[in-house]
Amino acid sequence: MTGDTFFNPHDAPTSQAVRQNGDHRFTRRRFLMTGAGGIAGASLATGSCRSTSGTTVAPPLAGVRSATPADLQNLVGDGRKRRILLRGAVVFSLDPEIGDFESADVLIDGKTIARIAPSIPAGDAEVVDCSGSIVMPGFVTTHNHQYEAIQRSIIPDGLLAGAWPLETYGSVVQNIWTAGRIVEPGNPDNVIWDLGRVPYDPEDCYIAELIACLGQISEGVTCGTDTSQSSHTPAHTDALIKGVMDSGRRMLFAYSPGTDRSTEGVPYEFPGTMNDTTKGIGRLARMYFSSKDQLVTLGFGGGAGPAFQNAPYTGWQLARSFGASMSNHVVGNPQGIIAAAADARNGTDWADVTFIHATRWQDNHVAAIGARSTGYPNSGQSKAWEIVRDRGAHVSIANLIEMQMRHGMPPLQQALNHGILPSLSPDVETNMTTDPFSLMRGAFCLQRALANDLAFKESNPGNLPVPQLVTSRQVIEMATIAGAAANRVLHKVGTLTPGKEADIIVLDARNINTWPMNNVAGTIVTMMNPRHVRDVLIAGKVVFWKGKLVGWDVDRLLRQAEQARDRVLARINGPAKVGALPPGNNSFSNPYRPNLLGDCCHKGENTTAPEYVLRA
Repeated sequence: MTGDTFFNPHDAPTSQAVRQNGDHRFTRRRFLMTGAGGIAGASLATGSCRSTSGTTVAPPLAGVRSATPADLQNLVGDGRKRRILLRGAVVFSLDPEIGDFESADVLIDGKTIARIAPSIPAGDAEVVDCSGSIVMPGFVTTHNHQYEAIQRSIIPDGLLAGAWPLETYGSVVQNIWTAGRIVEPGNPDNVIWDLGRVPYDPEDCYIAELIACLGQISEGVTCGTDTSQSSHTPAHTDALIKGVMDSGRRMLFAYSPGTDRSTEGVPYEFPGTMNDTTKGIGRLARMYFSSKDQLVTLGFGGGAGPAFQNAPYTGWQLARSFGASMSNHVVGNPQGIIAAAADARNGTDWADVTFIHATRWQDNHVAAIGARSTGYPNSGQSKAWEIVRDRGAHVSIANLIEMQMRHGMPPLQQALNHGILPSLSPDVETNMTTDPFSLMRGAFCLQRALANDLAFKESNPGNLPVPQLVTSRQVIEMATIAGAAANRVLHKVGTLTPGKEADIIVLDARNINTWPMNNVAGTIVTMMNPRHVRDVLIAGKVVFWKGKLVGWDVDRLLRQAEQARDRVLARINGPAKVGALPPGNNSFSNPYRPNLLGDCCHKGENTTAPEYVLRA
């Protein structure tokens, strides 16, 4: 990298690039003043508009919600008092020993839940009126590539795989925006276009992490897992971690690879080596994760095979040596699970492993899955699923993305058939929302649709037994308890249990589109959306208050996200080391930019069926 130092990695991770009234000296050459930098006609819509006189006017601030000083005047948890009493809510604890309450109080003392009861004396606690609301644990997701947040909805119609000029996740997000390189399909030695660098700078990773974390806080997701594949250099990795930590959100940072340009003189340190705290995962463990009692914990995206070429130990062994849990993508390839189990170095207790997607793991071709191990036209038996069940591993299902991007059918039924309650994950904002209500509703409707269809003979030629239908409460448990277990924080969060840390959301139920409320779980899953999230607390700290983010200048944050997007786009359109970026099927070219108003990706995706025609 060139220019001034991005930030001092030895500083405490408390830099707040866009904190209100904070220190804004974070960047190389002052990040806040960096703009699109000469992108000219290539920039996308910016949100500002021009008057008839041609002068720029401020954009409307609909949806830009920062808590103002007036909002914060009586803010609980602002340091004046340590005890907060959430009073008079429907309390959905999800802890069977505590139970749920039609009306109860929740007392928070510092960062922990002190007591839950129908009525608690206020004492010296600051009281929050929660009548007409649902108080419940914050949502927990288990897989999200957060560095891609500045590419939101860049390929909403795109599939997972396919080579440029098709616009797919592989060609657009991974090749152009992440690696800065396109090779000939089937011939990786023939480079068609190469920038000679990755398009993202560290500060672009930082701002992407911030908007990803803060956006999900506003949706009630208090804990997530970042599986960003953007550790191109140590500085990029430091920026990713700093963005996550500065957000104030509880997170598992699953250290994952980036683009290796070390042969071109660019520093690259993934994954690190055993007993080495100077580079890779060892450096991160020493610098950022020396304490177990912190909001952000360490994970690892390396697999169960050799940690690196010719390594005498596996990636899992490397991760475990530094106390990290594992987050592994497995799309198809059940043999990878079987091979991991056959390697004694990986152990037999896989409680620290989360498998992401887990699609297409059946032993034989199956068109339909029923209850237990039934399937049609072959059995639904799966050796890979049996291993995961028997060794106690976790499964993260990105149900919306898997349906949309062609990973395979989300394996909700396979997980349930093997006694595994899966967690849910948003995966990539390039294609889909992070909204937990959409994730829960998607899982609820998909499992029930597939199971319900088997109730009709014309849809069930194999006469498969109809599986048990999931309930609203069970998908809430996927989005809370199962997620906390997969992220190895169930001892801290995931249920409202005295002694656990207070990761709590307050949902506005007395709302024109949810009231009167007749079933709590059903209201959450089948009726609500992120605008029903009223308040959010993480470890007892109020981070979202009456529908507004606390301590952040959201308008400034949005401008910086836009500037980061434009900086990356400008680099993509800049001088290349090899070749020139050829036009895509749907995107604009010369200069390249995504298709803002038309279909992003459909041309060439399916050549075997005719286009759909709108009939007037």
